[in-house]
Amino acid sequence: MMIPGSAILSHPIHRNRILALISLTVVTLGVNLFGIMNNFTVVLPHLLYFPVILASYWYPRRGLAFSIGIASLYGIVSFLFLPLEILAGMVVVMRIVILVLIGGVVSFLSWNLARSEQQLQDIIEFLPDATFAIDKEGRIIAWNRAIQMMTGRPKAAMLNRDNYEYALAFYGERRLMLAGLIVSNEEHIREKYPQIRQEAGNLVSEAFLPHFHGDRGVHLRFSATALMDTNGKVTGAIESVRDVTEQVMTKTALENTSNRLNTLAGILRHDMSRTLAVLYGKLQFGVMKFGAPDIISYIADLKESANAIRRQIDTSREFRDIGVTPPAWIVVQDAIETAAARLDFGRVTFHAWTERLCVFSDPHLPTVFYHLLHNALKESTGSTRIIITYHIRENNCAIIIEDNGTGIPDAEKGTLFVQREDRYGKGLFLSYEIVSLTGMSLRETGIYREGARFEIIIPSEGYRIEGMER
Repeated sequence: MMIPGSAILSHPIHRNRILALISLTVVTLGVNLFGIMNNFTVVLPHLLYFPVILASYWYPRRGLAFSIGIASLYGIVSFLFLPLEILAGMVVVMRIVILVLIGGVVSFLSWNLARSEQQLQDIIEFLPDATFAIDKEGRIIAWNRAIQMMTGRPKAAMLNRDNYEYALAFYGERRLMLAGLIVSNEEHIREKYPQIRQEAGNLVSEAFLPHFHGDRGVHLRFSATALMDTNGKVTGAIESVRDVTEQVMTKTALENTSNRLNTLAGILRHDMSRTLAVLYGKLQFGVMKFGAPDIISYIADLKESANAIRRQIDTSREFRDIGVTPPAWIVVQDAIETAAARLDFGRVTFHAWTERLCVFSDPHLPTVFYHLLHNALKESTGSTRIIITYHIRENNCAIIIEDNGTGIPDAEKGTLFVQREDRYGKGLFLSYEIVSLTGMSLRETGIYREGARFEIIIPSEGYRIEGMER
């Protein structure tokens, strides 16, 4: 029979299990002995299945030995007290074989189950992020090494604890965290999390805990997801906690640096603009004072150089905020309408059919449509109609802006998106830079003398159609 080691006997759970097995074994063997003595041997032997199954399930490595032991005891008792008949002996042997088979099968299945559970526990244990898991009742069922180091709470003191014990390690009070929110479905708890949101099916939140790291405080990112059974029912939740203090500090420093650089650039632009205004005044005075053609030509060259400086100042002003605000999902139709509201279309008809299309873009997407529409509305293009549509292709999506004007000569298309002052200069350069921030591209595919056709190419992961599964 199974003889457990001192380590097993010292554990209260295992000690209780062993006492239960011993008691159940003695009772079932005693009942069978009573049945044999009273010639009642049909049903009572089935009671022996209970200690065999329990022992094999609780202790897979010893389950087969236990089943052999209890089967042997049953055989000894049967052959000692049953009449020596061939049929009765064959029945006893069959029952002994069945007991051993049941013990072996249950031990094998329990061993595989225990190994799978151990592999899962090992995966959680060695995750780099602090991680814990709870069951449906809120009891802690996993508490890995990283979270022990983060909180100073050992696993032995946390496992099987309920009543929001996990929250004490972080907040110093018993309250629901994201994992508890998942298993409880109490939506009103969300106000305790200032930035709770959904990301890829997970609940995500950030919080600053001032009492961590010797009261210096720490920024933590919490992420939790549900644990499901085979029927899709929530059986628990797992939550990971990551220290993002350095990332937050870095982001804050970069934002402060960006703000200071923008302030400095604004001051420089203002001073340069005032200096240029003085220069323009002196050049204008020179034109009025001097009449020699060579001097007038020289002044005109100076004025063109001043104009180039002014254009550079204007370009830097438009670029100052690009990339500062994080990209987001933007409704294309809204971006087009925002751009169109700044323009006078006059007699040019304009239609935009981009409903339900959203793109992941820099928030300055309306500026892109503004410059594309502004170029198409110039009198030199001769446009009378502008249409914006979109086309879903195999690996991407294209937003198409086309007009029926003169179009763009093929010789100019190669330098279309570089900074220039002519009709397709600075605006297209700026537009190209904006869309490229999120992996999009801009190209012109029109036919000269039939109209201009600009395409904003969006990668497959950068667009979605509302109400449509892709």
